[in-house]
Amino acid sequence: MVTQTIQLGSANASAGLLAYEIIDSQDVYKDDIQRITRGLFSGNAPSLATFFTSSAQSASSGQYYYDVYDKPASDTSREVQFSVAYGHYEGGGGQKISAGNSVAGSEDTPTRAIYAQYAQTLLATDRFNFDSANEDSIYVINFKRSRLKDKLDVGNWELNLKVGNASLSLIDDSGDTGQTSTSDKEFYKVVSGSLALGPLAANAPEVGRVYPKRGVIVLSGESLDTTLNLGTTTTANTNGNNAFKLFTAISSSAAANSTTGVFKARNEEQVKSSHYFLRVRNSKFNFSNNPSFITASANGTLTFSQPTFARDPKTYITTVGLFNDDNEMLAVGKLSKPILKSYASEILLKVKLDF
Repeated sequence: MVTQTIQLGSANASAGLLAYEIIDSQDVYKDDIQRITRGLFSGNAPSLATFFTSSAQSASSGQYYYDVYDKPASDTSREVQFSVAYGHYEGGGGQKISAGNSVAGSEDTPTRAIYAQYAQTLLATDRFNFDSANEDSIYVINFKRSRLKDKLDVGNWELNLKVGNASLSLIDDSGDTGQTSTSDKEFYKVVSGSLALGPLAANAPEVGRVYPKRGVIVLSGESLDTTLNLGTTTTANTNGNNAFKLFTAISSSAAANSTTGVFKARNEEQVKSSHYFLRVRNSKFNFSNNPSFITASANGTLTFSQPTFARDPKTYITTVGLFNDDNEMLAVGKLSKPILKSYASEILLKVKLDF
């Protein structure tokens, strides 16, 4: 029997017992970027047809915003989908903070606070401006951040509103329904139209703006009052409950037509992938550090557990680990099934990392 002495844990290249292999830069491809879109609502649904709020919000956050759920309060699996809010530059439609509040004496109202918050977050000035006209009255739809991924998928959302017999469908003007555009603007105009037909007219009036990276849609209160008769209250020191009016317009549209009247939206995520091509040459990785690969004789000599391994060693590759220059493991890849390796075979493995 042929005996070969092996030191456990060694990296003996001449014997084919190699623990690491340096990856050549030519075997790495890192410029693979894909745009992945999914439905924005619970369960990756691309549309939402049922809308619910919490009665507790009327007395608490109702003057500031309403969270909108996909299911009623009786369903413990319900989740917040987005929030609706109303803001006014001068504080109209909101009641002044009462004397019993911790900020007693303040002249601010919830509607002024909402307007200032979104102006500070989205603008370089303190005033929203649509079609070159300052806008004092705004409605806001703010998507839940965890549903947004990287950003709202522009060109692939549609908001439907209904008040009485009047209805209105809104989209953005990006035209990127097929995700062919490379544009990555901070905001796009919101105009009348539908996903199926596009903008209602060329150079359609600006009804608002969508900020895809922020997950925020800002709508002109004046436009909604004119085209939809939403009935916004702008009276000073009066709780107009305007945010709930927007909620009602959204839910009424879906109730009237559960197919075309629903809220449609998708999120977008850029997935960057790195591909590592690992070339396992015939002379390498044919031996194993696994103790079962060898046996120890009475005199301490290590021999192969299978005599045939002396001239024809065989291993099975099951796992690939990627290490940095400090020998710290950064990633582990598991093969779907073990691959036989011997001197008579070479293997090419591809490891794909998404992040």
